[in-house]
Amino acid sequence: MSAPSERRRSKRHPILQSFSFFVVVPKKGVFRLPVHDLSGVGLGFDYDMEGEEPDEFPLEKGEILEVQFYLNQSLFIPLQVKVVRILKEGNVRRVGAEIQDRDKKTSKALEALTDVIDQIADIAQIATG
Repeated sequence: MSAPSERRRSKRHPILQSFSFFVVVPKKGVFRLPVHDLSGVGLGFDYDMEGEEPDEFPLEKGEILEVQFYLNQSLFIPLQVKVVRILKEGNVRRVGAEIQDRDKKTSKALEALTDVIDQIADIAQIATG
């Protein structure tokens, strides 16, 4: 599987399942939506739960969403994002979103997190077995 092409202004970080990052879109309820990639300027995540009908929660490119980016089960960073890409994969829409208001503390916190992930990725090893 090849790496995603870099069309963003910032390096994209594929999220390993071991991090267990997820987002919640409050207007949809408390559903944990998996995060697939992260960068200093945005993130990619599933917008639908398996079996959910897309017309239940319509979504358009350019739409602004309030999301909660969870670092673990209870700690989250509240973000405002703009939908820049919607890809349909099976029955699930995968969203590419850009962080809005880049001067806020919340977006700076996400940027700091991506810096930490960069540093970890350079030296980290995954235990097997």
